[in-house]
Amino acid sequence: MESNQKAKIKRAWWIGIALTLVIVLSALFTFRPFGMVGWREIFSFFGLSDHTISSQDYDFSVHFIDVGKADSIFITCKGKNILIDAGDVDLYARTAEYLEKQGVSRLDLVVATHPDQDHIGGMANVLLDFEVEQFLMPYVPEETISNSLSFQKMVYALEAKQIAQISPTPGTSFAIGEVQIQILGPQKVYEDSNNNSIILKLSYQEDSFLFMGDAEGEAENDLLSAGYDLHADVLKVGHHGSDTSTTPELLESVQPRVAVISVGEDRNNLPKQEVLQRLQDLGVWIWRTDQDGTVIAASYGQGLTWITERGTYDETIDY
Repeated sequence: MESNQKAKIKRAWWIGIALTLVIVLSALFTFRPFGMVGWREIFSFFGLSDHTISSQDYDFSVHFIDVGKADSIFITCKGKNILIDAGDVDLYARTAEYLEKQGVSRLDLVVATHPDQDHIGGMANVLLDFEVEQFLMPYVPEETISNSLSFQKMVYALEAKQIAQISPTPGTSFAIGEVQIQILGPQKVYEDSNNNSIILKLSYQEDSFLFMGDAEGEAENDLLSAGYDLHADVLKVGHHGSDTSTTPELLESVQPRVAVISVGEDRNNLPKQEVLQRLQDLGVWIWRTDQDGTVIAASYGQGLTWITERGTYDETIDY
Protein backbone atom coordinates (compact mmCIF):
# COMPACT_ATOMS: atom_id res chain seq x y z
CA MET A 1 0.00 0.00 0.00
CA GLU A 2 2.82 2.37 0.91
CA SER A 3 4.66 1.75 -2.40
CA ASN A 4 1.45 2.44 -4.34
CA GLN A 5 1.03 5.71 -2.45
CA LYS A 6 4.62 6.71 -3.26
CA ALA A 7 4.06 5.86 -6.92
CA LYS A 8 0.95 8.06 -7.01
CA ILE A 9 2.81 10.94 -5.36
CA LYS A 10 5.70 10.57 -7.80
CA ARG A 11 3.35 10.49 -10.78
CA ALA A 12 1.49 13.56 -9.53
CA TRP A 13 4.82 15.32 -9.01
CA TRP A 14 5.92 14.68 -12.60
CA ILE A 15 2.53 15.71 -13.96
CA GLY A 16 2.79 18.94 -12.00
CA ILE A 17 6.24 19.65 -13.40
CA ALA A 18 5.06 18.94 -16.96
CA LEU A 19 2.04 21.21 -16.60
CA THR A 20 4.13 23.99 -15.09
CA LEU A 21 6.63 23.68 -17.93
CA VAL A 22 3.90 23.84 -20.56
CA ILE A 23 2.36 26.93 -18.93
CA VAL A 24 5.70 28.74 -18.60
CA LEU A 25 6.81 27.97 -22.16
CA SER A 26 3.41 28.91 -23.56
CA ALA A 27 3.51 32.24 -21.73
CA LEU A 28 7.06 33.00 -22.79
CA PHE A 29 6.47 32.00 -26.38
CA THR A 30 3.18 33.89 -26.61
CA PHE A 31 4.21 37.14 -24.94
CA ARG A 32 7.97 37.04 -25.71
CA PRO A 33 9.06 39.45 -22.94
CA PHE A 34 11.77 41.79 -24.19
CA GLY A 35 11.67 39.87 -27.50
CA MET A 36 14.13 37.31 -26.17
CA VAL A 37 12.25 34.03 -26.18
CA GLY A 38 11.54 32.09 -29.38
CA TRP A 39 11.80 28.68 -31.00
CA ARG A 40 15.58 28.82 -31.31
CA GLU A 41 16.00 29.69 -27.63
CA ILE A 42 13.61 26.91 -26.58
CA PHE A 43 15.45 24.30 -28.67
CA SER A 44 18.78 25.54 -27.35
CA PHE A 45 17.59 25.54 -23.73
CA PHE A 46 16.63 21.87 -23.90
CA GLY A 47 19.66 20.86 -25.95
CA LEU A 48 17.48 19.69 -28.84
CA SER A 49 18.65 19.62 -32.43
CA ASP A 50 16.55 20.91 -35.32
CA HIS A 51 17.47 20.31 -38.95
CA THR A 52 16.07 23.68 -40.04
CA ILE A 53 18.23 25.63 -37.60
CA SER A 54 21.42 23.84 -38.66
CA SER A 55 21.21 25.72 -41.98
CA GLN A 56 22.03 28.95 -40.13
CA ASP A 57 25.70 27.93 -40.17
CA TYR A 58 25.75 28.70 -43.92
CA ASP A 59 25.90 32.05 -45.74
CA PHE A 60 22.91 31.26 -47.92
CA SER A 61 19.99 28.88 -47.71
CA VAL A 62 16.73 28.16 -49.51
CA HIS A 63 13.98 26.52 -47.45
CA PHE A 64 11.19 24.69 -49.26
CA ILE A 65 8.76 24.64 -46.35
CA ASP A 66 6.49 21.64 -46.00
CA VAL A 67 3.06 23.23 -46.38
CA GLY A 68 1.27 20.37 -48.12
CA LYS A 69 0.12 20.85 -51.71
CA ALA A 70 1.06 24.49 -51.66
CA ASP A 71 4.14 26.69 -51.99
CA SER A 72 6.14 28.58 -49.40
CA ILE A 73 9.85 29.18 -49.89
CA PHE A 74 12.09 31.11 -47.51
CA ILE A 75 15.49 32.37 -48.67
CA THR A 76 18.08 33.94 -46.42
CA CYS A 77 21.57 35.28 -47.08
CA LYS A 78 23.75 37.18 -44.62
CA GLY A 79 20.86 38.86 -42.84
CA LYS A 80 18.70 39.47 -45.93
CA ASN A 81 15.40 37.57 -46.06
CA ILE A 82 13.11 36.68 -48.96
CA LEU A 83 9.79 34.84 -49.00
CA ILE A 84 8.15 33.36 -52.09
CA ASP A 85 4.49 32.50 -51.40
CA ALA A 86 2.93 31.65 -48.04
CA GLY A 87 1.10 28.34 -48.24
CA ASP A 88 -2.60 27.50 -48.08
CA VAL A 89 -5.29 28.79 -45.78
CA ASP A 90 -5.62 25.56 -43.78
CA LEU A 91 -1.97 25.91 -42.77
CA TYR A 92 -2.04 29.71 -42.69
CA ALA A 93 0.16 30.03 -39.59
CA ARG A 94 2.83 27.50 -40.59
CA THR A 95 4.85 29.91 -42.72
CA ALA A 96 4.83 32.67 -40.09
CA GLU A 97 5.75 30.17 -37.37
CA TYR A 98 8.60 28.86 -39.51
CA LEU A 99 9.97 32.36 -40.08
CA GLU A 100 9.78 33.13 -36.37
CA LYS A 101 11.57 29.86 -35.66
CA GLN A 102 14.38 31.10 -37.90
CA GLY A 103 14.63 34.33 -35.92
CA VAL A 104 13.17 36.45 -38.73
CA SER A 105 11.41 39.73 -37.97
CA ARG A 106 11.96 41.51 -41.30
CA LEU A 107 11.48 40.40 -44.90
CA ASP A 108 13.38 42.36 -47.53
CA LEU A 109 11.30 40.90 -50.33
CA VAL A 110 8.00 39.01 -50.44
CA VAL A 111 6.73 37.50 -53.70
CA ALA A 112 3.18 36.30 -54.20
CA THR A 113 3.67 34.39 -57.43
CA HIS A 114 -0.08 34.48 -58.20
CA PRO A 115 -3.31 34.86 -56.21
CA ASP A 116 -4.33 31.20 -55.90
CA GLN A 117 -5.22 30.23 -52.35
CA ASP A 118 -2.49 27.58 -52.03
CA HIS A 119 0.08 30.33 -52.56
CA ILE A 120 -1.42 33.27 -50.64
CA GLY A 121 -3.45 31.49 -47.95
CA GLY A 122 -0.98 32.55 -45.26
CA MET A 123 0.11 35.82 -46.88
CA ALA A 124 -2.05 38.15 -44.76
CA ASN A 125 -0.62 36.51 -41.65
CA VAL A 126 2.91 37.17 -42.89
CA LEU A 127 2.25 40.75 -43.97
CA LEU A 128 0.71 41.64 -40.62
CA ASP A 129 3.30 39.88 -38.45
CA PHE A 130 6.54 40.91 -40.17
CA GLU A 131 8.11 44.08 -41.47
CA VAL A 132 8.03 43.84 -45.28
CA GLU A 133 10.24 46.04 -47.45
CA GLN A 134 9.09 45.06 -50.96
CA PHE A 135 6.07 43.11 -52.21
CA LEU A 136 5.79 41.66 -55.71
CA MET A 137 2.68 40.23 -57.32
CA PRO A 138 1.83 39.88 -61.02
CA TYR A 139 -0.88 41.83 -62.71
CA VAL A 140 -3.79 39.40 -62.98
CA PRO A 141 -7.06 40.25 -64.77
CA GLU A 142 -9.83 40.75 -62.24
CA GLU A 143 -12.01 38.09 -63.86
CA THR A 144 -9.35 35.43 -63.23
CA ILE A 145 -9.06 36.19 -59.49
CA SER A 146 -11.26 34.01 -57.33
CA ASN A 147 -11.60 36.90 -54.86
CA SER A 148 -11.37 34.37 -52.07
CA LEU A 149 -11.30 35.33 -48.42
CA SER A 150 -7.54 34.73 -48.50
CA PHE A 151 -7.16 37.26 -51.31
CA GLN A 152 -9.35 39.79 -49.53
CA LYS A 153 -7.34 39.38 -46.33
CA MET A 154 -4.09 39.86 -48.23
CA VAL A 155 -5.37 43.07 -49.81
CA TYR A 156 -6.49 44.29 -46.38
CA ALA A 157 -3.07 43.50 -44.90
CA LEU A 158 -1.28 45.37 -47.70
CA GLU A 159 -3.47 48.40 -47.10
CA ALA A 160 -3.21 48.20 -43.31
CA LYS A 161 0.59 48.04 -43.42
CA GLN A 162 0.79 50.54 -46.32
CA ILE A 163 2.85 48.12 -48.41
CA ALA A 164 2.95 48.95 -52.12
CA GLN A 165 2.16 46.15 -54.58
CA ILE A 166 4.64 46.03 -57.46
CA SER A 167 3.99 44.06 -60.65
CA PRO A 168 7.49 43.39 -62.00
CA THR A 169 8.45 43.57 -65.67
CA PRO A 170 10.03 40.48 -67.28
CA GLY A 171 13.74 40.97 -67.80
CA THR A 172 14.12 43.11 -64.69
CA SER A 173 17.18 42.28 -62.58
CA PHE A 174 18.01 43.45 -59.07
CA ALA A 175 19.81 42.36 -55.94
CA ILE A 176 18.75 41.71 -52.38
CA GLY A 177 22.08 41.95 -50.61
CA GLU A 178 24.35 39.44 -52.39
CA VAL A 179 21.47 37.50 -53.92
CA GLN A 180 20.87 38.25 -57.60
CA ILE A 181 17.28 38.04 -58.88
CA GLN A 182 16.01 38.11 -62.44
CA ILE A 183 12.29 38.30 -63.22
CA LEU A 184 11.53 36.04 -66.20
CA GLY A 185 7.76 35.83 -66.31
CA PRO A 186 4.94 36.05 -66.87
CA GLN A 187 5.74 37.07 -70.42
CA LYS A 188 2.23 38.40 -71.01
CA VAL A 189 -1.20 38.53 -69.38
CA TYR A 190 -2.85 35.12 -69.63
CA GLU A 191 -6.44 34.04 -69.26
CA ASP A 192 -5.76 31.78 -66.27
CA SER A 193 -4.11 32.43 -62.95
CA ASN A 194 -1.44 29.71 -63.10
CA ASN A 195 0.21 31.00 -66.28
CA ASN A 196 0.31 34.49 -64.78
CA SER A 197 2.74 33.24 -62.12
CA ILE A 198 5.84 35.26 -61.47
CA ILE A 199 8.81 33.20 -62.63
CA LEU A 200 12.17 34.18 -61.24
CA LYS A 201 15.76 33.05 -61.31
CA LEU A 202 17.81 33.51 -58.18
CA SER A 203 21.58 33.21 -57.91
CA TYR A 204 24.12 33.38 -55.13
CA GLN A 205 27.70 33.22 -56.44
CA GLU A 206 27.89 29.88 -58.30
CA ASP A 207 24.55 28.46 -57.15
CA SER A 208 21.31 29.13 -59.05
CA PHE A 209 17.61 28.37 -58.69
CA LEU A 210 14.63 28.68 -61.03
CA PHE A 211 11.25 29.17 -59.36
CA MET A 212 8.33 28.39 -61.68
CA GLY A 213 5.31 29.13 -59.49
CA ASP A 214 2.37 27.30 -61.08
CA ALA A 215 3.30 28.18 -64.67
CA GLU A 216 1.99 25.68 -67.20
CA GLY A 217 3.00 24.67 -70.72
CA GLU A 218 1.80 27.84 -72.49
CA ALA A 219 3.78 30.11 -70.16
CA GLU A 220 6.79 27.78 -70.34
CA ASN A 221 6.79 27.95 -74.15
CA ASP A 222 6.66 31.76 -74.09
CA LEU A 223 9.49 31.76 -71.57
CA LEU A 224 11.61 29.62 -73.88
CA SER A 225 10.83 31.90 -76.83
CA ALA A 226 12.01 34.94 -74.86
CA GLY A 227 15.58 33.68 -75.09
CA TYR A 228 16.63 33.91 -71.47
CA ASP A 229 19.42 31.82 -69.99
CA LEU A 230 17.29 29.42 -68.01
CA HIS A 231 20.06 27.09 -66.85
CA ALA A 232 19.86 26.54 -63.11
CA ASP A 233 21.24 24.07 -60.60
CA VAL A 234 17.86 23.69 -58.92
CA LEU A 235 14.37 23.73 -60.42
CA LYS A 236 11.35 24.39 -58.23
CA VAL A 237 8.97 22.25 -60.25
CA GLY A 238 5.92 24.13 -61.51
CA HIS A 239 2.38 23.48 -60.31
CA HIS A 240 3.28 20.83 -57.72
CA GLY A 241 4.30 18.28 -60.33
CA SER A 242 1.19 18.52 -62.52
CA ASP A 243 1.58 17.12 -66.03
CA THR A 244 0.50 20.50 -67.43
CA SER A 245 3.94 21.83 -66.46
CA THR A 246 7.64 20.90 -66.61
CA THR A 247 7.69 20.11 -70.30
CA PRO A 248 10.64 18.24 -71.86
CA GLU A 249 11.55 21.45 -73.70
CA LEU A 250 11.78 23.41 -70.46
CA LEU A 251 13.89 20.73 -68.79
CA GLU A 252 16.23 20.64 -71.79
CA SER A 253 16.81 24.38 -71.41
CA VAL A 254 17.15 24.44 -67.62
CA GLN A 255 19.26 21.27 -67.26
CA PRO A 256 18.79 21.14 -63.48
CA ARG A 257 20.81 18.83 -61.28
CA VAL A 258 18.13 18.85 -58.57
CA ALA A 259 14.37 19.36 -58.63
CA VAL A 260 12.16 20.18 -55.65
CA ILE A 261 8.43 19.46 -55.69
CA SER A 262 6.27 21.15 -53.07
CA VAL A 263 3.36 18.77 -52.74
CA GLY A 264 1.08 16.98 -50.31
CA GLU A 265 -1.90 14.64 -50.30
CA ASP A 266 -4.16 15.55 -53.18
CA ARG A 267 -7.05 14.01 -55.07
CA ASN A 268 -5.12 14.53 -58.33
CA ASN A 269 -2.33 12.21 -57.17
CA LEU A 270 0.47 14.72 -57.59
CA PRO A 271 3.22 14.66 -58.62
CA LYS A 272 2.30 12.94 -61.85
CA GLN A 273 4.38 9.95 -62.90
CA GLU A 274 5.01 11.49 -66.32
CA VAL A 275 6.75 14.46 -64.68
CA LEU A 276 8.80 12.25 -62.39
CA GLN A 277 9.86 10.16 -65.37
CA ARG A 278 10.95 13.23 -67.35
CA LEU A 279 13.15 14.28 -64.46
CA GLN A 280 14.54 10.81 -63.89
CA ASP A 281 15.36 10.39 -67.58
CA LEU A 282 17.64 13.42 -67.30
CA GLY A 283 19.27 12.11 -64.13
CA VAL A 284 17.77 14.86 -61.97
CA TRP A 285 17.70 14.20 -58.24
CA ILE A 286 14.20 14.80 -56.84
CA TRP A 287 13.19 16.09 -53.42
CA ARG A 288 9.51 16.02 -52.43
CA THR A 289 8.11 17.77 -49.39
CA ASP A 290 5.43 15.08 -48.99
CA GLN A 291 8.18 12.48 -48.53
CA ASP A 292 11.15 14.50 -47.25
CA GLY A 293 9.43 17.18 -45.17
CA THR A 294 10.91 20.66 -45.29
CA VAL A 295 13.85 20.60 -47.70
CA ILE A 296 16.74 23.06 -47.36
CA ALA A 297 19.53 23.87 -49.81
CA ALA A 298 22.41 25.51 -47.91
CA SER A 299 25.57 26.98 -49.38
CA TYR A 300 28.67 29.10 -49.06
CA GLY A 301 28.27 29.93 -52.75
CA GLN A 302 30.15 27.04 -54.39
CA GLY A 303 27.90 24.00 -54.18
CA LEU A 304 24.87 22.96 -52.20
CA THR A 305 24.37 20.92 -49.07
CA TRP A 306 20.84 19.50 -48.74
CA ILE A 307 19.33 19.32 -45.28
CA THR A 308 16.11 17.38 -44.82
CA GLU A 309 14.25 15.77 -41.97
CA ARG A 310 15.82 12.45 -42.88
CA GLY A 311 19.43 13.54 -43.21
CA THR A 312 22.06 15.83 -44.72
CA TYR A 313 23.49 15.34 -48.21
CA ASP A 314 26.32 17.05 -50.04
CA GLU A 315 25.56 17.71 -53.70
CA THR A 316 29.02 16.59 -54.76
CA ILE A 317 28.35 13.00 -53.80
CA ASP A 318 26.22 10.41 -55.54
CA TYR A 319 22.86 10.49 -53.80
